Amino acid sequence: MRRPFLILGLLAIFLVDCGGDGASAPPTPAAPCSPRVVPGPPTGRIAFHSNRDGNLEIYAMNADGSGQTNLTNNPERDMFPAWSPDGTMIAFTSDRDGNNEIYVMNADGSDVSRLTKDPTADGFPAWSPDGTTIAFASERYGNSDIYVMNADGSGVTRLTDNSAVDSQPAWTPDGKRIVFISDRDDNSELYVMNADGSSQTRLTDSDASEAVPAFSPDGTCIAFESAEADDGGNIDVYIMNADGTGLTRLTDNPAQDGVPAWSPRGSHIAFVSDRDGNPEIYVMNADGSGQTNLTNDPALDAFPAWSPVR
Repeated sequence: MRRPFLILGLLAIFLVDCGGDGASAPPTPAAPCSPRVVPGPPTGRIAFHSNRDGNLEIYAMNADGSGQTNLTNNPERDMFPAWSPDGTMIAFTSDRDGNNEIYVMNADGSDVSRLTKDPTADGFPAWSPDGTTIAFASERYGNSDIYVMNADGSGVTRLTDNSAVDSQPAWTPDGKRIVFISDRDDNSELYVMNADGSSQTRLTDSDASEAVPAFSPDGTCIAFESAEADDGGNIDVYIMNADGTGLTRLTDNPAQDGVPAWSPRGSHIAFVSDRDGNPEIYVMNADGSGQTNLTNDPALDAFPAWSPVR
């Protein structure tokens, strides 16, 4: 069943249809992805959204989970944070003006400004690596498509145009391509296209439902969540080569694990899991080892975004 691209009323952490029949296609036989990493502990800050104060707000914390701070403090829902490439700003989605729009603020939560002004839903902002452009999903023509705009909100351009749900864009580190999800082939799969919308190519092909793609900092790997049809719809974090080969499962837990976000050094991946009874932000090594809870809060904590500061 197709779902809208912004499932917000449920405070969902996993934004895919977990249904489907049959077994997943076997992974393409290829070498597993092994990104280049900068050794050392995780650095930078992690932004995320949480309803611990009664409604969804944007928070930020240190890479070890300390210093958790509410950045938005608004009575409406603020969610889906995305850091600018220089780490000084955060774009996010909010319905504070009556419908879901994209906003931007300084990294400390100050100087909030609205970028999109459309009566339909806009969401899932993603900054281009050079900081000049923001990709996002919008329902302004009746179904969800991928758009880009200048970082000041001007020059909105539609990149995908079909009757499917296209959403959750993420840039390659060189800014030349955008990976996104689409259900144009009946279930949610990962696609990639050039930054101008040309050469849209399917990367995954299974009965599973994939979502929330994220490129490794070196551009060689894509982390994403997948709801395997032959595993009762259980969601786990996977990694694959940028061309879709070498699929490797990183989490294997009866709980729901998803929404991966790479550390700037490529050595760690933040993700969301409800293995402790409610959605929390966890971190693990890029090979799936060392899975550790960072937030430890009874509320929903989800959608981590790692700052680019090294």
